[in-house]
Amino acid sequence: MHRLVGVATILFCIFGGFMIIGGNIKLLWKPMEMVIIFGSGIGGLLLGCNISHLKALGSQLKGVFKRSRHTKAFYQELILLNFELIRLRSAPSGSKQVEKHIENPATSDIFKKYPLILAESILMVFIVDNYRVTTLGQVSAHELDDSMDAEIEAITEELNHPNAMLNKLGDAFPGFGVLGAVMGIILTMQSIDSDISMIGMNIATALVGTFLGIFGCYCVCFPLSTALKGDVERSILPLYMVKQMLVTAIAGKPPLLCIDAGRRMIEMEEKPTFSLIESWTLKIDDRRKNDKDARA
Repeated sequence: MHRLVGVATILFCIFGGFMIIGGNIKLLWKPMEMVIIFGSGIGGLLLGCNISHLKALGSQLKGVFKRSRHTKAFYQELILLNFELIRLRSAPSGSKQVEKHIENPATSDIFKKYPLILAESILMVFIVDNYRVTTLGQVSAHELDDSMDAEIEAITEELNHPNAMLNKLGDAFPGFGVLGAVMGIILTMQSIDSDISMIGMNIATALVGTFLGIFGCYCVCFPLSTALKGDVERSILPLYMVKQMLVTAIAGKPPLLCIDAGRRMIEMEEKPTFSLIESWTLKIDDRRKNDKDARA
């Protein structure tokens, strides 16, 4: 919602301010200037990027104005999922038990309890792959830490491609605006013997081209690029949480301390207290006990 407010504020301050000081908004409506400048920008984007990056850009732009999926409920599910997997892994023959769940998470009794995590494809692949590594043999906490860091770095670089694309497009837009302005000046010089009002109109059109280029840079591309970068950082945070919890588990710490290591990485606004996550784990224990009693 706040981003929509930001869009409304930009439009009101620029176009509303122009009208308030006596400008005619119709003077800014130059469809062919828009085609030249924004069309050139889109064409350059298509020329310089591959299809996968363009699809990622479209997908991330759709998410800019959506509510973040990483709510308190999401972090609760992530913490509890890892708590159950880590505790299961620490039990006798636990690696084999964990392997059964990660082989097909969609049918796992553990994973099915956490639908918000199952819906995150990148996160699920990260969890499954790295828990599988711990079941294949002895791996040190240091080795796993380095390996997961490298994987997160690669994922982050991939997710940041759209942000880099928008940054480059923003850098180019003033140049496209100058291109439009130069073409407007060419038209002006072509009709230099015309009526003075016609010359003034052509110069105004050229200046609108410059305006559109600057507008596309500082009011569209750069703000959107910043928004995409922030969204990527928030989407990567759960990966760092999983890494911290799993590495702590490999180091031999109790499950509760492992999930606390992940909890500490959550943003302040969403971060649960240690007492709260402890109460969550106690509820899981009570549920398991009731299930055993019911089967008996």
